[in-house]
Amino acid sequence: MLGFEAVAVERHRGVSSAEELVDTRKILIAHVSEIKARGNAEATIEMEKDFIQNDLDRYVKADDKEMTGSLNAALPGVAGIKQQLEIVDDPQKYRAIGRGYGLPKNRKRGLPWMRPASHRTRLGNYVNYRLEDTEKQFVRERRKRWV
Repeated sequence: MLGFEAVAVERHRGVSSAEELVDTRKILIAHVSEIKARGNAEATIEMEKDFIQNDLDRYVKADDKEMTGSLNAALPGVAGIKQQLEIVDDPQKYRAIGRGYGLPKNRKRGLPWMRPASHRTRLGNYVNYRLEDTEKQFVRERRKRWV
């Protein structure tokens, strides 16, 4: 039975719309790398928020309640990071946060770890879905840049 699917997937890859989708994903992978290379945290956060919203719209249309719930939970977490950037910019607030994040599990490279780890885990779980190679590359690049 899976052989039929494999044949269909291979036929799908030869269709011009499938090739266009692969090319578009490659452009997105380069875009993610470029944004991160600039070192602009706000741009990275906005980009990830846009990707989550795009995924959410797609899964709502597909009526996938599990993924919709997960992505609905991700949006506020990613948006909250912007507020954390304000804390990082204020030395007094940052010292106070640093004391509050005293446990080793709450620190990364000796600094307070305030990014939501759940979103990084969610991106890692995406790769386990039945995605095509370029889509897996895209998700892996997003996950790598989230750290």
